[in-house]
Amino acid sequence: MSTYLPRRCGLATYTADLREALGVATDDLETVVVAIDRDGHSYGDEVVVTINHDRIEDYSAAARALREAGVQVVLIQHEYGIFGGTDGSHLLELTRALNACGIPYLLTLHTVLSRPSPGQAATLRALCARAARVTVFTETARRVAIRTGVAAGHQLIVVPHGAPEAMRQPPDPATLRTELRELLAKVDGKPTLTTFGLLSEGKGIDIAIDALAAVVKEHPDTQYIVAGATHPEIKRRDGEVYRESLQGRVQMLGLTDNVHFVDAFLKLDELSAILHASTLFVTPYRSPEQICSGALTFALGAGLPAVSTSYSYAEDMLAGGAGRVVPCGDDAALAAEITDLLTDTRALAAAKSVAEACAAWLPWPAVAAREAELVADVVRQSQAATARPGHSTAAAPVLNLTHLDRLTDEIGIIQFSRGSNPELASGYCVDDVARLAIVAADLLAVGIDSKQTALATRWLRQSVRFLTAAYDPSGAMHNVLSYGGTWQDWPHLGDHVGRAVWALGVLVGTPAVPDDIRRPASALLDELGPRTGQLPELGLRTAAYALIGLARAGRSDQAAPLLRALDEALVTTSVVDPSWRWFEPELTYDNARLPQAMLLGAALLEDDAAAARAIAALDWYAQHVGLADGTLRCVGNRWHRRGESPAAWLADDGDEQPLDAAAITEAMVDAWHYTADPTTARLAGWGYSWFLGRNRAGARLYVDASGACHDGLSATEPNGNQGAESTLAYYQALLSLLKAGLAALPHPVVATTPVPTSLPVTGPSRPTPNKAPTGTRAVGRASAGFSATAQPPRSRTTEGPDAL
Repeated sequence: MSTYLPRRCGLATYTADLREALGVATDDLETVVVAIDRDGHSYGDEVVVTINHDRIEDYSAAARALREAGVQVVLIQHEYGIFGGTDGSHLLELTRALNACGIPYLLTLHTVLSRPSPGQAATLRALCARAARVTVFTETARRVAIRTGVAAGHQLIVVPHGAPEAMRQPPDPATLRTELRELLAKVDGKPTLTTFGLLSEGKGIDIAIDALAAVVKEHPDTQYIVAGATHPEIKRRDGEVYRESLQGRVQMLGLTDNVHFVDAFLKLDELSAILHASTLFVTPYRSPEQICSGALTFALGAGLPAVSTSYSYAEDMLAGGAGRVVPCGDDAALAAEITDLLTDTRALAAAKSVAEACAAWLPWPAVAAREAELVADVVRQSQAATARPGHSTAAAPVLNLTHLDRLTDEIGIIQFSRGSNPELASGYCVDDVARLAIVAADLLAVGIDSKQTALATRWLRQSVRFLTAAYDPSGAMHNVLSYGGTWQDWPHLGDHVGRAVWALGVLVGTPAVPDDIRRPASALLDELGPRTGQLPELGLRTAAYALIGLARAGRSDQAAPLLRALDEALVTTSVVDPSWRWFEPELTYDNARLPQAMLLGAALLEDDAAAARAIAALDWYAQHVGLADGTLRCVGNRWHRRGESPAAWLADDGDEQPLDAAAITEAMVDAWHYTADPTTARLAGWGYSWFLGRNRAGARLYVDASGACHDGLSATEPNGNQGAESTLAYYQALLSLLKAGLAALPHPVVATTPVPTSLPVTGPSRPTPNKAPTGTRAVGRASAGFSATAQPPRSRTTEGPDAL
């Protein structure tokens, strides 16, 4: 789908070349064309649908026509100005209709702006979100697309612009028309510069002419061929004003014998003849935004070195030495580089050698083969999704608990890691121990091998001991315990109490948890449960964590006030601004836990109206963070506030956190349990796939070799550390899918190292302090409820807090 010949524009030529090359590259594809038209052209038989550029109804009608024709996948060539509507928004009608018809599409971005307008960004973001794949021509274009938020890294694939094989060899001069033969004879034996392409002011031909005036002072016989008709859109609007201004400039500078205009839309053999008769190709484009140039590709495909202004495509293509790059708009710099290459024959020969090497990998057949692979892959995935409606789209890797095993010892789970190494000085906290208990209970629930059952059971026992030791008769809890065994805070209420209630509720409500663990968990929940009514005063997340646990345990009386607090907050905020359907005026951390908790509480109390409001809030949130369009973009370190521009959120490079990805995955699983909506199951799978690379950076956070998870995700790469919170978040997301039957493990689980049965004899022993630092309270093993004989310490290469 594109503009198409006989329309005279670079995009039409590209599309025709790609179609022809696909036919050569594979026998498996039959291609047809949808032509975007505004001039009433007559097309060949391969054009099966014509869309009037300005008629929005044509776009949706085209999708239906393609479905009736049995089309399986659509390749859309995107360029600004090609499609109707504000910022090309008519194309969204077509992509929506394609999705509704079940036809996937690939999108090729011919221009990627570093600073798109809000309208351009919004339109392109919506197009990319629905695309099965998005291709760009260079790695620079890929980085810009990720940085500006128009596409996600996992969608973006670099497929170079192809060059026709006709560029490799010059044609027989006798086959050329008379005026072209005469021109080539005139420049024969002289240093010749060439620019070709549809003429428009942005091409900067006037800059090259000014540069030529300086070049001829050193090389008087230098020739400059400017080949190409005026761009049809420019000619429609302004006539030949720009061409006439160039011709006037040539006369004023006394360059009439040096500059030659070829006012024609050239055929491939004519282009090849001109390029092989030239010494240097020149692209003096004005804008550094130019992300692709078919003209420069053709020149390199002919083995012709180039001097270019510094737009991004030229920087990428000429970086290896196939030419020189100068600042945009700087005619003096352009003249200096051209003069230097014409003077230094060795440098010119070296640049030509690199250009000829480029010509070997740019021909269309090689590029088309890659494009054909993508098309086949998209069709296979589409067929698989149709065969398995409603299931998770991500295959789960082999279950590997090695890193979790490394982080845990006889006390609990170490909070942080420096890289993959546990940072012992960070100690332990109730938050992470509660998460560990949830993961361990879920491991038992899904059914694992005997060794990992023993490991999960041990984690459960020590988690209950830790939470019991953290509890204070006042009803509050300590949170942070040093590696040496000293509580670092006074008992208080906070998120950690909510998470403790959550974990205890999971243990009480999971039949697979052994009775000797469930009983003390239930007793501690009996202590904490009546006090949860105070938690909404501390924050909605604290209340939400506790509500999830109370709902898992089936404690409706204690759940009711927490549900009421969440529901009232949601209704109040939605009344203030109906477009902001959320519980708070900002989105912060662990966001999806709010609607998840409200839904679970409403289901427990059989409050259908509250459940509907919770699902509506979850749907709103899924739209806000891009999950509904296929790529989760978690709220980063910079929080989103009501009334801010969405462009500000997307431009923010703050790290995304795994706990947010886990939260929306689990929330979608619970929503699927409630609604049985297959779309919700698919969103749950996409949420989990964030860990596996379906994210803005296209980066995998899960570490297959160890089962660890990276701590965060920037616009381009994951954080190197692999702490407890992030790794446990991964397993919470995965296990929620496994328990629901929305994913399956592909292979038997990985066995972990057996737990040692004796105290290690190497390394210093761990201290058990009986005196706490000022402002803290000391907790020895016995007084904290940790038994030195109930569970022996884990073997480590280093031991004790001073080992770091």
